Amino acid sequence: MKIDTRGLSPYEHKQRTMAAFDLASEGYDCPQLSFFSDSAAYLLKKMRLKNDERLLDVATGTGHVAIAAARLLTSGFVTGIDLSEKMLLQAAKKADAMDLRNVNFKRADIEDMDFGKNTFDAASCAFGLFFLPDMGNGLKCVSRVLKPGGKFAMTSFKPSLWMPLRGMLLDRLRGYGIEPPGWSWTRLDSPVKIEQLLREGGYRDIDIEEKQMGYYLKDKNEYWDVLWNSGHRGQLSRLSETDLKKFKEEHLLEVEGTADDKGIWLEVEVLFATTKKMLA
Repeated sequence: MKIDTRGLSPYEHKQRTMAAFDLASEGYDCPQLSFFSDSAAYLLKKMRLKNDERLLDVATGTGHVAIAAARLLTSGFVTGIDLSEKMLLQAAKKADAMDLRNVNFKRADIEDMDFGKNTFDAASCAFGLFFLPDMGNGLKCVSRVLKPGGKFAMTSFKPSLWMPLRGMLLDRLRGYGIEPPGWSWTRLDSPVKIEQLLREGGYRDIDIEEKQMGYYLKDKNEYWDVLWNSGHRGQLSRLSETDLKKFKEEHLLEVEGTADDKGIWLEVEVLFATTKKMLA
């Protein structure tokens, strides 16, 4: 997700982020973006939960982690929070379709949660912490509602995300006069950056794993589904109808040139971090 928040106040930053995710909500669960659900499953595996914990999933989006956790914690309960009402509606629809009774979705700001101190046994934040104006304060707010010794897990991306396709995309956009904003996830795109943030937040037993979660897309149309149903839709929507048609033809032609006999590779290296809140 690319969101231009340069020069904005913290409030404006959050409003811009919320609007971007509202726009992306309808297609966020498309099959071509399966690295979200795959990463959620792996993150929970690394957390090694039992089955009776109370879990808080921050920036839950359409509920990839929260729903997978609810199915795992048969005697526990999951609360997913997010700023985007439209993302939460998608999450609730999925949970209802699965008849999950141990998960709840709530619109809430991580920095203004109304949960009591030491409410949760564990917390997670998949591809979301880097969107916060003040990541340190956001983590501090999670710590307040997390029990001492409670587990926390998060994910972020490595710099190779979607390369070389992303490089082609950005160059093509610049040719149409669109200078893409910075990538939010680059704030936490290395183990060093993540460990520093967690240690400053009072966490211990930090484990960070780098894992390839990429896969082959069948063809250029599936690649376009990735773009249109992700944060890139905002940049593409800035093109006129005529320019968008031309851009699509040109960009998909160059992307098709990267294909091999397996298809078009979508590079998705993910950083998985698990840790614990200090006992005191």
